[in-house]
Amino acid sequence: MFKLIISDMDGTLLNDQKQVSEYTKKAIHKLESHGAKFTLATGRIYPAAKSYAQELGIVTPLICCNGAVIVDPVTDEVLYGRPLSKEVGLKVIEICEAYGVYYHLYDKNTIYSNRMEKSIAYYAEFTKSLPESCQIRTEIIESASEVFDKTEIYKIGAYYDNSERAMDMRKALEKIPGTSGFKSLETMFDVLMKDTNKGTALKHLCSLLGVEINEVVAFGDNENDLEMLQTAGYGIAMGNAEDFVKEVADHVADTNEADGVRQAIESLFKMV
Repeated sequence: MFKLIISDMDGTLLNDQKQVSEYTKKAIHKLESHGAKFTLATGRIYPAAKSYAQELGIVTPLICCNGAVIVDPVTDEVLYGRPLSKEVGLKVIEICEAYGVYYHLYDKNTIYSNRMEKSIAYYAEFTKSLPESCQIRTEIIESASEVFDKTEIYKIGAYYDNSERAMDMRKALEKIPGTSGFKSLETMFDVLMKDTNKGTALKHLCSLLGVEINEVVAFGDNENDLEMLQTAGYGIAMGNAEDFVKEVADHVADTNEADGVRQAIESLFKMV
């Protein structure tokens, strides 16, 4: 029997309007009566995941920043974290700046960048719609070195547009010793410490919850979900997922726009 359902957010649980349908909410709420917990595994910063957790009534710890940190959404306590070392972080930034690419840094609650555009500009506006307990801080910085001295940075996102320059930047970033990297959105390449991903974080979460890995169902759609789908007892790729994601999955659901997560949950737990 499955005891934990864990889902990616963007392109998976959320529709293209970044919402969870009422039908999906009902299916999630029914899981408890079937002896299963539900939680999120996302590349997003913790407060952006917490806002959806509150909407869905999730009290199970959240995997954020693509597996670099696990946080209790009830107490806001960090239960597990793998922050980037200062040495690695500054090397990532050096490469981003050499290619003239926008980048941003994530700690638990704050997004830092050297200029107000793209992701940080989006979150600066997005946070205005969130409840006070889920506010995302944004900060324009002059010195990344000082940021690493004052807080733990869990990941660095570099703007990625599939151009030749972006491809070359990715190759340079992937050569940095002691790192892991993957595309988390169509426009973002994330760099984390080596062996940091949603799959390794899922193992830690299972240990915290006393759940066996074969009792887990995981949903995802993109490159940053691969390890999680392969680690879980039953990995489900969305109908809108990349082909290479579908290839590693045990099952392919309908698309995020067609409530694929809800349909699969109802089928697995034979909900009526």
